[in-house]
Amino acid sequence: MRFKTALVSLLLLCPCALCYGQLRFASVGGEKGYSAMRADYKADLDNGFVLIPKYGYYRMSDKEVDEEGSTSRYGLEVQYELMESLHFLTEVTLQPQAVGYEAILYQGGLAWKPFYYWQGIKNPQLTIKTGQERYRTYVDMNGKDLPQGSFRQNGTSIWSQAEMDIKWLHLQGAWQKVIKYSNRVPNDVTFSWADIPYMTAVLQGYIKDCYAVRVSYPTRLISPYASLARYHYQNRRQMAAAVSAGLHILLWGIEVTGGIEVFEPRRDERRKTYFSFAVEMPL
Repeated sequence: MRFKTALVSLLLLCPCALCYGQLRFASVGGEKGYSAMRADYKADLDNGFVLIPKYGYYRMSDKEVDEEGSTSRYGLEVQYELMESLHFLTEVTLQPQAVGYEAILYQGGLAWKPFYYWQGIKNPQLTIKTGQERYRTYVDMNGKDLPQGSFRQNGTSIWSQAEMDIKWLHLQGAWQKVIKYSNRVPNDVTFSWADIPYMTAVLQGYIKDCYAVRVSYPTRLISPYASLARYHYQNRRQMAAAVSAGLHILLWGIEVTGGIEVFEPRRDERRKTYFSFAVEMPL
């Protein structure tokens, strides 16, 4: 049922979704019925434009059907080829009000993909984006309505990612930072959706900064990978961590990925473990 919802959402966001492109679904499952899913479709229009509609979903409930306890996000990224090695990027993401939270995010930037080969280093890419997130929270951490009605928060952020092939390895690195939050977060208030690079699972809270690395060993059929992320919440000085590992398997032109994601791996009382699965296929 959730797969059908994601597919319909992508078709609505991108009317040309039946043209040539790349479709990707990724999901995770965890304890107490936690589940999350992300999907996107990359459609090349052959005129310099690339459209990427996106859909995200997660729920924290042990019920099989619980729309009241679920959260969805809808996004659209547009890429335009300014020149062969330089692309302009812009993206808008909408999180309709659900379980006491809502948000809208918009950002823009550039992607640089030069042709380069030196001493075993090839295919370098650098992407830099900046934008703003506008959040609104109606409930406290216990799900009760806030006395003041709602809490508003705006965050201006910068995001960057670099990747390259070095001999037999494919290396990726990401860094994101909120330059400024408009308000100080009360102790009893959080937000329902926080993304960590190279992780499918959704966290809760306001992330202040984050850096992550990912290493994979590409082969023709099976490619193992591993990731590490470190991040700060706005109202916590202590740094948190997440790790993931798994395998990419290529079957008849379809890439299937299976892995595990562990948040707070060194803290038993806060450790969370999720099992991930992803499929990427050309259309």
